[in-house]
Amino acid sequence: MRTEQRINDIKSFLYSYHFSNGLRTTISVVVPSLIFAAIGQLGLGIAMSMGALCTALSDVPGTIIHKRNGLIISTILIFITALGTGLLLPYPTPMAFWILGCCFVYAMMLVYGNRGGNIGTGCLLIMVSILGETHLSPKMTVVYAGMVLLGSIWYSLLALILWQIRPYLNVQQALGDCILQTARYLELRANFYTPGVDVVANYKAVLAQQVIVNEKQENVRELLLKRRSAQQGTTSINKSMVLIFLDMVDLQEQIMASQTDYNALQRDFRQDDILGKFHALITEFVEELENIGLAVAAGQRSLPKTNLKYEMEKVKKAIADITLKLPTLAERTRTIPLTNILQNLQDMAQRIYNLHRLTRLERLKDATIDPKLELSKFTTRQKYDFETFRDNLTFKSHIFRHAIRVSLATVTGYLLGMTLHLDRVYWILLTIVVILKPGFGLTRSRSIQRLIGTVLGALFAAGLLYITHNNTIIFITMLLCILGAYSFMSFQYTLSVFFVTPFIIFLLHFLHPADLYNATQRVLDTFIGGGIAFFANMLLWPSWEHNTLPGFMQKMLLSNRKYFELVLKVYAGESNTVTDFKLARKATYVDTANMMAAFQRMLSEPKSKQKNASKVYHFVVLNHTLTSHIAALAAYSMHHGVQFPRPEYREITNYLLSYMDQLYLMIDPQTREQAQLQAPINAFDTLDEHLHNLVHLRQLEINEGKGATPIRDEMLETKQVHDQLQAMLSLVKDMGKALS
Repeated sequence: MRTEQRINDIKSFLYSYHFSNGLRTTISVVVPSLIFAAIGQLGLGIAMSMGALCTALSDVPGTIIHKRNGLIISTILIFITALGTGLLLPYPTPMAFWILGCCFVYAMMLVYGNRGGNIGTGCLLIMVSILGETHLSPKMTVVYAGMVLLGSIWYSLLALILWQIRPYLNVQQALGDCILQTARYLELRANFYTPGVDVVANYKAVLAQQVIVNEKQENVRELLLKRRSAQQGTTSINKSMVLIFLDMVDLQEQIMASQTDYNALQRDFRQDDILGKFHALITEFVEELENIGLAVAAGQRSLPKTNLKYEMEKVKKAIADITLKLPTLAERTRTIPLTNILQNLQDMAQRIYNLHRLTRLERLKDATIDPKLELSKFTTRQKYDFETFRDNLTFKSHIFRHAIRVSLATVTGYLLGMTLHLDRVYWILLTIVVILKPGFGLTRSRSIQRLIGTVLGALFAAGLLYITHNNTIIFITMLLCILGAYSFMSFQYTLSVFFVTPFIIFLLHFLHPADLYNATQRVLDTFIGGGIAFFANMLLWPSWEHNTLPGFMQKMLLSNRKYFELVLKVYAGESNTVTDFKLARKATYVDTANMMAAFQRMLSEPKSKQKNASKVYHFVVLNHTLTSHIAALAAYSMHHGVQFPRPEYREITNYLLSYMDQLYLMIDPQTREQAQLQAPINAFDTLDEHLHNLVHLRQLEINEGKGATPIRDEMLETKQVHDQLQAMLSLVKDMGKALS
């Protein structure tokens, strides 16, 4: 099993966007240097390679229009930055102001999202790299900037040509990654069925993974749904991926719908092996999802490897055996949660089989995308106007404060390096630019990761240079380091830095041989730059997450409230549009993930800044559990319909909605005093009594030897809804206690 898992991990990496992006970037960087080295002009080749590298940073996944526009803007700004930096290089004072202005403007480009932030980073990197040049006349500056421009154009053409050859590659990789992360989420949920599991600890892992799943889903939405309006949006491949993604989002809801009281489950069935059977069954589901994810990422077909229906029948028989041992119907109702979980797994199995089918394009003839589903509403639109930039020119904007921090920290590093007459000031600036992030927690973690990667990478490089002086071996190792650095850059930063450091040291070995000096200087400058970045984020208008948490908590609660309201409409005999329901579900998942991400960032901050961490985490867990119970009701109504609506459902819905409104007021310290939590209403008692009567009537039917009857169906449906509503009542009460 471990060997197979390792093979799957390797396949996942090789099929991923990270590896293909690393390979593309490596080719674009290495080829110019090799060509110019062959004609004795390695310096010009490196300039062209730097242009390609910095432009590659802006090439994030997106539609062809965004990709093309991003590459054009990046090419222009990189050329201007290279030219301006080269011309000011002999003049330290104007250069300090140039650095200040460039850092502020390019750091502010984060207001335009991930693509804008990456364009800014690429411009800062070209600025820093030119600062490493010691002798550039105005004529050579123009030539150098021209080579940088040529490198940018070279990468842009390469990226656009490769896109034309395989236009769906990025989408397939993103969708495959999303499926694999959903499989990981299901695997963590399966751990709840492990006998003796630490439920609280597993919840932490589940919530952390939900953040990742939501991030992957958002990536796919932006890549896949936006291109539906483009000319390639109606092909069979695109249709297949849209249908797979829609099924994956529904599957995510079904996974959450399996929510139950896991502590009670462990207590009630501790003596039976039924929980182990459920864990083994769900693990089979995980493996099927992993196979689908790998197939989608590789653009291949997938086939089922396990007979899930047969495995579920074995679990169903085990539940029946437990039920037969219980003498009365009242006691047998304890197994209803197990039956509900199995029913949910049966629905999930059908969806997994459908996902297998959708990977085979010839099976798509009869498949259609629901015309009522307005896919364009599920994507977000990024504004790229000057008004967005101008609106963030205030200390209320964390990006504005971040831009000032980057500017001051970088100028400080430059002046410090000039004062101490350090050989490679640009290494200090490079460290500051790369690791200084808007949040303290991310900056601290980046600082630690960069220091660890740099030290280990320097030791590796020094060791190799000590062992061998064979330039062929060193050059091949340098190429592998380039590939590793760019492949791991976006998701394994420490490993990326580990590869970057030997690459730079080996490059300097060919340009200016001084091996040990280069290694020690690299480590020293990294420590200096990391220290400046750390203290800048600590002292210069820091952004502490505890200040933003109330806003995230309120958004999370409001979206959950709307989701609950729409789902319960069906139980009151009303109807919803598919689009409204799925938009509410998406908002709930996004806001919950955003809240959890903010909480995780707070935990990486100093202890003194982690305000009410345990209470906030408890609130997040309760909210996630509430979402799971809402998802359970949504899944039930979607797959079985509501056959027996009750007037109590509307009363209880209104009560719980009102209770959530009071919780919303309690989150904000300024409105906390206005909140008034209400006492439970009689509708809960009425529903209890009705369910008790149904159980009694069903017991009489059983005594008379009757099988399936309307009474039985009503009892099962009422039991399902009753248990979910009672669980929600307990949850909102506990949320009130957590906020008090």
